[in-house]
Amino acid sequence: MLHGSKAVKTQSSNFEQLCFSIGRPLAILLEEVQQSSHNPQLIEAAAQMLEGLQAFQQANETGLSKSNKTSTAIYEILTK
Repeated sequence: MLHGSKAVKTQSSNFEQLCFSIGRPLAILLEEVQQSSHNPQLIEAAAQMLEGLQAFQQANETGLSKSNKTSTAIYEILTK
């Protein structure tokens, strides 16, 4: 029974973390990973994702995509 309650506590903790991150821009979350992680692979992955977000931002600003579906997807990525 102890094992079951431990699983519930873990799920509850993950739910609280998820609620905390909802509504926060992806770029801010990635910067937090870069600043708080001690794992070089995670730091590099966050840097690469930030570079990708910058490319999407430039594409969004310049209207690079002619497809409405692509433009909407880029907008959704940038607002997450």
